[in-house]
Amino acid sequence: MNLQQLEYIVALDIHRNHVKAAEHCHVTQPTLSMMVKKLEEELGVKIFDKSLPLKPTASGETVISRARQILQEVKNLKEFIRNEKDTIEGTFRLGVIPTLAPYLLPRFLNSFLEKHPGISFTVTELQTEDLIRQLKTDRLDVAILVTPVEDKEIREIPVFYEPILLYTSENLKYFEQEKVSIKSLTQDNMLLLEEGHCFRSQALNLCSTKGKKSNNQLNYQSGSFETLKAMVDNNYGYTLIPELAANTKSKHVKHFIAPEPVREVSLAVHQGFVKEALLTKLQQAILKAIPAHFKKNEKYIRVKWN
Repeated sequence: MNLQQLEYIVALDIHRNHVKAAEHCHVTQPTLSMMVKKLEEELGVKIFDKSLPLKPTASGETVISRARQILQEVKNLKEFIRNEKDTIEGTFRLGVIPTLAPYLLPRFLNSFLEKHPGISFTVTELQTEDLIRQLKTDRLDVAILVTPVEDKEIREIPVFYEPILLYTSENLKYFEQEKVSIKSLTQDNMLLLEEGHCFRSQALNLCSTKGKKSNNQLNYQSGSFETLKAMVDNNYGYTLIPELAANTKSKHVKHFIAPEPVREVSLAVHQGFVKEALLTKLQQAILKAIPAHFKKNEKYIRVKWN
């Protein structure tokens, strides 16, 4: 048994195709198949069910899980040695949820990369559950998302607390109010992000489901805050948005009566991630780029998304 064989079965588990797995590992397909077969013979178990579509056997899932752990520990050891040199150079895979990416990344990423020329990022926008999955399977190094995720394999480093605001059309009662009570919110006339966005769950968690059933003619769900705001601007109900996505001087934007609801934004990594210097520098850069009142949560209510 060797590390290459472990890499091959993990690649097969990801791609579920011998040719694609071989390309990923930069070997020929016959070489990969032969090495996987030798590993199966050595362990005395079938790791993959050869029927189509290709999938691990029950024993194979256990072997692959252990292989991931071993490969992660080897990677950690290598990263630890490099980290001993007190550098944060390298190429890193960064994932960000879509409701943060367009509003947060432009605030700090360019200046961060200019300050650290030895670093490069591959950035991917994914919804929270996909980010967690890719952190756990070593397809991402760091994620910026809303916490808590409550997963024992994921380490969360809270960075800031972003207020959640109300964005209302002029024809609703909220428009005339200086500040809005959370208790007055209902799902009637409420526009939401589509399924899968953690902010959708946070918005629903803030609203009362009591009272009469909504008789709205429009049940609109979007993947974009900008679309939701445009609908509200044309008197289609109200929505909730995080402060970074809002023009706080807009007449449509209303703060909530204290304590305000917030979403906790964190850096997230796998428990085995050891590049502490990178996390520290990222946290510092983000904190420098956001409003000062995001940095404390004593006056806020943290809204869970799950």
